[in-house]
Amino acid sequence: MNITSDRAAELINSLLGEGIRSCQPFGAGKFSQTFLAVDKNEKRFVFRIAPPDTVLQLFYEYRMMRQEPAIHKRLLEETDIPVPPILAYDFSRSLIDRDFLIMPRLPGQPLSGISIGSGASDRVYRQWGRYVAEIHQVADPDNRFGYLGEHRCMAPQSSWREAFQMMYKKELDDICSCGVYSQAQSDDALALLDDNLAAFESCEASRLCHGDLWVTNILVRPDGEVTGLIDFDRACWGDIEWDLAIAEYCGVTRPAFWKGYGRIVDTHSGDAGIRRLFYLLYEHQKYIIISISSRRNDPDRADRYANECVLIMDRFRKTGSPVF
Repeated sequence: MNITSDRAAELINSLLGEGIRSCQPFGAGKFSQTFLAVDKNEKRFVFRIAPPDTVLQLFYEYRMMRQEPAIHKRLLEETDIPVPPILAYDFSRSLIDRDFLIMPRLPGQPLSGISIGSGASDRVYRQWGRYVAEIHQVADPDNRFGYLGEHRCMAPQSSWREAFQMMYKKELDDICSCGVYSQAQSDDALALLDDNLAAFESCEASRLCHGDLWVTNILVRPDGEVTGLIDFDRACWGDIEWDLAIAEYCGVTRPAFWKGYGRIVDTHSGDAGIRRLFYLLYEHQKYIIISISSRRNDPDRADRYANECVLIMDRFRKTGSPVF
């Protein structure tokens, strides 16, 4: 059941103790409920409420909001990235049966919802590349790999190879449990990864990866100034090439992005090409679950994603060429 604006205002006041004068639904997201709240001093806040656990989600999405406060804190302390501080949160489920948090409303608009010229666009992507490079310098002090956050969706692993194998299997289990992949298809998909795990041994340092680099998660002004990077709830610790594959999938890795990033990372040659194939499959396959869930209610689209993934895996199995 959705939370009303009045109830959202009550929840904000319970944490901030400020007089909220208005609270309205905000943004176009279909996963969390989001509200824009304004207090009596004209301060603006973003209030996000995670979906209940009864909603179909990917294994790493359940309670994933819980890792955002610690990630934002580290980024604010260790980088120049414009992320909003988490002002307050409640993960106790004592007020409602959902997690929620509050942060200031940053200036700017999502890149997905603003029209800018080519010069401003290049400025955006250069800054974006620079900020992603900063994200990729943040390391786990214990060099653990995988989804390490407080949502505890998997056990931390001592190598990226083991972590990605576990992540991939859990995603396949999700797809299989929804009846989109048969058990045989899931087993074949995992066996294909297992046959190529040697390609994943090169990652030795666990780095922070955003996990959702696309145009909705960056805030900009019309002149191309980046004012915010948001939605770190899907963050993972491991191979930066995984993050860059997601960015490529979403059309982010343009020349201006690489200029800001400081170097072009080769993700197409040799073992890197094999890793890229499986990273892109991991990204593409998530939309099977998203499509079949209440976010889209589109089982036909889920089947299309599944069929595309099966064809890509079959081609790689037959040719050895990691073409996505």
